[in-house]
This record gives sequence, structure tokens and C-alpha cells, in this order.
Amino acid sequence: MREDGYMSQSGMTVLVVDDTANNVAIAGQVVKRMGHRFIEARSGEEALEKFHTESPDMILMDVMMPGIGGLEATRRIRQAAGSRWLPILMVTALSREDEVLEGLRAGADDYLTKPLSLPVFQAKIQVFQRIAELQRALSSYSDELAVYYRQAEDERRLGASLMEYMVTREGLRDPALRYRVTPAWHFSGDLIAAARTPGKCHHILLSDGMGHGLPAAVGSLPQFDTFYAMTELGYGIARIVEVMNERMHTMMPQGRFSALTLISVDPVAGTIEVWNGGNPAACLLDASGRIVKRWNSRHLPLGVLPPEEFSAETEVYFYEGDGQLFLWSDGLTEAENAEGVQFGAERACATLESAAPGQRFDALLQALDAHRAEAAADDITVVGVDVPAPGAVPATVAPDAGAARGGDRLRMSFHFEAADLKHLDVVPTLTGVIERIEALKDHAGQVFIILSELVSNALDHGLLRVDSSLKTSGEGFAAYAVQRQEALHALQEGFIEIDIEILRRNGRRMAKIIVRDSGPGFDWATRTQMPDNGLHGRGIALVRRLSHDMRYTGAGNEVAVYYELSPAEGVADRAASGALVQ
Repeated sequence: MREDGYMSQSGMTVLVVDDTANNVAIAGQVVKRMGHRFIEARSGEEALEKFHTESPDMILMDVMMPGIGGLEATRRIRQAAGSRWLPILMVTALSREDEVLEGLRAGADDYLTKPLSLPVFQAKIQVFQRIAELQRALSSYSDELAVYYRQAEDERRLGASLMEYMVTREGLRDPALRYRVTPAWHFSGDLIAAARTPGKCHHILLSDGMGHGLPAAVGSLPQFDTFYAMTELGYGIARIVEVMNERMHTMMPQGRFSALTLISVDPVAGTIEVWNGGNPAACLLDASGRIVKRWNSRHLPLGVLPPEEFSAETEVYFYEGDGQLFLWSDGLTEAENAEGVQFGAERACATLESAAPGQRFDALLQALDAHRAEAAADDITVVGVDVPAPGAVPATVAPDAGAARGGDRLRMSFHFEAADLKHLDVVPTLTGVIERIEALKDHAGQVFIILSELVSNALDHGLLRVDSSLKTSGEGFAAYAVQRQEALHALQEGFIEIDIEILRRNGRRMAKIIVRDSGPGFDWATRTQMPDNGLHGRGIALVRRLSHDMRYTGAGNEVAVYYELSPAEGVADRAASGALVQ
């Protein structure tokens, strides 16, 4: 007998219970001749004792015995055996049909009649042996299923913890964002992430992992952490998607990929930048409800191509006025009704255009739910983003009057050679340092914008000599990006230096930011006078609005900006006069 209560394949232990010695001897010969172990009991009391001490695999039980009879012994043994499978054969006289019925009710599985037929007895043993082997196999499968179930529960709890971590990020509670994820299984393979850069660009990610459930969700994790870490430092989406693809291609098994839409809304510059690889088109509606732009997929899904073949080229669109941006996974367009008709992108767009601005998101979900006949066959994700009118500058958060915000003196200098500039995003590299300077903590967003514009001008116009007048349209912006990349690749010499100093100037606490480059300079006087509504040349005018004072030196290859750190008064005065647009 095995420890788990089931017989071994070498044979069974058969308990023969009968108060007649001749009957016991005959049955015992049959049992032993068939290769099984034989034990005997001469009474019901002895049968109960042998059951507990010998754990038989099968019992042949005589009904009529002195003391505890066969029926009562069967009831007690069956109760003690519990859920363990134990065949019991009752032995009764042919004419006692009532004994047969009572024995079966007491817990017997079958019966034999007296006088005992040895061939029938042998056949019964063979039948129960086959049943026992099946029972043993079922028990083994049950144990394996129990193990799989425990593993699945562990995976489910792990997946629930990961999903909870993903969906509770602060960026998903942004008031400009609305979304709904409808998983086809317990976990969605669709992933949403949203966050703002230090310069207040709104980054939104929609990933549709291959497959469904936990494997698809886990496959999105490299994207998730990369997105938040790099957005927090201020990287652009082209660099973010490049790193995402490299991590996906390195970490994930071959053939595992994700359709991805990555969007950056820059309300300061008035641009929407999109990288779409394998997802349905994202669309922008203006204030009147008209779709003014769609971004179709232009790339393969993330993780398909190795880094050397991957393209991080984005589409840039200059928008006017406020609007709403919508994107969704293919689960929406492929959702079918009872007749097998898909919901489709055109139906989705028509629904959005016919709804009032504040009701577009809800109208789209209602139309989708009304169309769908059954539960989702694929994960369905819908995202809506409010897009503010361009030109808004994020306001400074004034520190508490009594709060200590660092000393009045601090100076840092950074020097970047051509070799560094070819492979390094300068401002995101400095973001972590800036955010840890006590005096700049409440002003990190504004300082990030100032540094970004000044360093961009120093690199693009001072060292690379790229013509920014190309940036008059989305196509021109793409041409500008290509020209800039080629010039950066060819850059052999030159440098950019950055000085950041905390000081007192005219009794006011200031951050003095100096950016200089080794280039020949550029026509800074003309650029600072360019109107704000131009599609290029906005950067310098923006820095001037943000700063207390801004001065170019010489040919324009050195610029100094004084940014006021004093709480409340200076900022409030300039905001009231229109210098800051909230």
C-alpha cells in the first residue's frame, strides 16, 4: 500500500472476512494465485482492526457473521475510509435479495453469491484492479492539476500586483486624461501610461501586447518602466521609443512584440508628436468637433526589428486652438455585433464628430457597448486626451513663505564636447541634478524649458547650422529632423558649456543660467523679435517671457538668463501683466 492510500502496481492487499475457515482458505488461494497479498479476518470486529492496521486495497465481506455482522462492519469501514476509494464485495445467499440491497446501501460496491464461484471471484478482482489503476492515474492527474492551480494562483496574484502598480501611477489621474480598458481575460495585454515631462509636455502611451492575459501584460513591462523613467527626466518620445525597442528586443523571447502608439502633446510649442507602430490611427478633433488630423501606423510593432534597423522617426503636427485627442487598440475596431459586423474606425470617428465636446468619450463607449454582442474577444482600450490651446506656459509654484529653499550661493558648470553631444541628450541628463537642488525644486519645470530652448539653439544653430525656417509644417519639421540628424552625425569638433548659479541681484534671489557654444553665433537680434504665432522661432521669445532678464553676448554664441526664484511677488506681477500665460 502506498502512503497516499492507493495500491502499488505490483498487486493489491485483499482482506477476506468470513467466519467459515473453508471459505477463507478457498478465497485466499485465488488471491495469492493472482499475485496479490492475502489477509484474513474471522469476524466483523477483526475486520475493523485489520482495516486500520493493514490498509487493504479490497475487501471480500460475508454478510452473516456473529457479533458485528458484515453490514455493520461495511458501514463502519466505509465511514472510516472517507474519500479513499476502497472496493467492498458483499457475499450473500442468492435468495436474499434484501441482503444485496441493504449491503449496497451500507456502502458495498458489488456482491457475490454463495456458493462462491471462483472464476467470477477472479474476474471481479481483475475488474477492481483495473478500476484501481484508473483511480491511481486520476489521483496523479488531480495532484498535477492542484500544482498547476497553485502556480496559476501565484501568477494571478503576481499579475494583479503588477497591474495594480501600473494602473495607480499618478499620471493616469491627470485631469486631461480619460480611458477605459476592457480585458478579454483576467488581465489586459493593453497597457496605458501617461506622464508629464519637467517642461510639461504630456506623454501618452498605448501598447497592445501580443496575445492576451498575463503573458501579454508582462511583455509590456519593459515599456512601462522605460516610459516613466525617461519622461520624468524630460526625454523626447523618439529617444524613449528607441530605448523601449532595444529593451524589448533584448529582454523578450523571439516573436514577442507589442503594437505601440506614443504621443507627446507640447502646449508651449503647440505641437503634437506621434510614433505609431501597429496600432489603429490616433485622431485629433478641433473645438468644432471636426477631425483635423489622423496618425496612421508608419512603423512595425515594437520588438520586431533589432536596434540597428529600427526607426524612431516621429510625425509632428502644429495644432491651433484647443481640441481632443483619441486613440484606441484594435479591439475596438474589430469588436463584432451578433451578425459578425465589426465596429470599425469609421463608425468610431463618426460617433466622435457627432457628439458634443464634453460627451465625446462617453458617446464612443456607449456606441461600442451597444454594438458589441458578447464579451470582448480581444482587449479593448479607449483613451481620450484634452489638448489645450497652444502657447500656455506652466506657472511657477510659489514656495511656502517660511520654507527654507537652499542658500543664496551655488554654482555649477558643465562642459560637453562634440563626442558627448553626438550621443547624449544634454538637458535630460541634467534634470536629475536640477531637481535635487533645493533652491530650484519648485521651479524645475521652468528651468527645464529655459535650458531646453537655450541648449537646442546652441546645438542646432551654433554648432550644426541647421535652418529652423524649415519648421513651417509637419513635412518641414520631418525634413528639419533629418537634416539635424545628418549634421549631428558629421559633427567632429565643438563644445557647449552650461553654468548655473544661485545668487542675489538687486536684492532678489535669482538663478543665472549661461549657455555658450563654440560656433560662430547666429542672428539672435532678429530671432528675439519674431512674433509668437510663427511655427519656428518661438523658443527664444518663450524664454524671454519666462525670465526676469535675458542677454545675448557678441555674435550670439553666449546667452545669460536671469530667472527669479523669489516667491510670489515677482511671478504674480508678471502674470498679471500678461508675461505668463497660465
